[in-house]
Amino acid sequence: MASTTAGGEQALITPVPAALIQAELDQIEALLLENAQSEIEVLQDAAHHILSSGGKRIRPQLLLLATLAAGGDLQRALPLAGAAELVHTATLVHDDIVDESDSRRGRMAVQFYFGNSASVLMGDFLVVRAFGLIAHEPERRIWDLMVDTIARMCEGEVLQICVKNDLDIDLEVYETIIDCKTAVLMATCTQIGGFLGGVSEEQTTALQEFGYALGMAFQIADDVLDFVGDEETLGKPVGGDLREGKVTLPVIYALEDATPTARRELVELYEKTGPLSTSDIVRATQILEAAGGFQRSRKYAWDYIEAARQHLAKAPAGPARDALFTLADQIVDRRK
Repeated sequence: MASTTAGGEQALITPVPAALIQAELDQIEALLLENAQSEIEVLQDAAHHILSSGGKRIRPQLLLLATLAAGGDLQRALPLAGAAELVHTATLVHDDIVDESDSRRGRMAVQFYFGNSASVLMGDFLVVRAFGLIAHEPERRIWDLMVDTIARMCEGEVLQICVKNDLDIDLEVYETIIDCKTAVLMATCTQIGGFLGGVSEEQTTALQEFGYALGMAFQIADDVLDFVGDEETLGKPVGGDLREGKVTLPVIYALEDATPTARRELVELYEKTGPLSTSDIVRATQILEAAGGFQRSRKYAWDYIEAARQHLAKAPAGPARDALFTLADQIVDRRK
């Protein structure tokens, strides 16, 4: 069961029922480290540094549970779930380099140990390893789907760079960014589960749309946590989005509803030259809270969760679908 806060909120995402896929998740951990092997010591050490730092492994969970719900073979799904996690991990490494982030998953960001050049190439190495895992999959659609997914993820990152510090971006632009950054890979994981299970096209689409809506909610919740979480549970510095000039949904909403004075103050924080102080982050958080930015964002995330639940209801009933429902319910209230 999930631990709870004094207010009764769930403190973290409860692991899926161990009896369903715990053995497969353990195999994936071994698979990830196996695919981090290299004769080049620096490359191997960098890959091990990020892969052994933990993580929720939500994408493998989604792919395995969707496969199980669709009646597919979990052993066939294992390399594909591993590939999804390798792709996700590679994007984290590249993101941290672009954003000049200090830490990731509670550890010093990989580039601070091994340098930007080696870290960039290590991220590329992980993507290549991911395709190595996919290469023996006979279903051609999966290969094409993963290629398109990685391309969209790159597009999202470039778009986010292009709108850095742009306080005029609207909901549509923001959603395009998080669609590409997060939702598309989660949708790919659940869609692959449908492919492997051989369910109807309608049910495969339902699984895909479930993963997409879940991914949108997940990223919105993450953007709220970036301000109101803590570094130990968040796995990265609090206030990182503001420090990096990212305009996320809580900020978009706050700019709409804040008082003129508070709005000017928030704009000044984004325009400030030099690093932001802890007190700057605290003040920005206060402005967003007072303007309802967090409340509106959570509500919007819950709208996506409700959509995800409606899509998932079309998938085959059973313990795996129940586990996916549980995971969806915990996305917005997570603290980790």
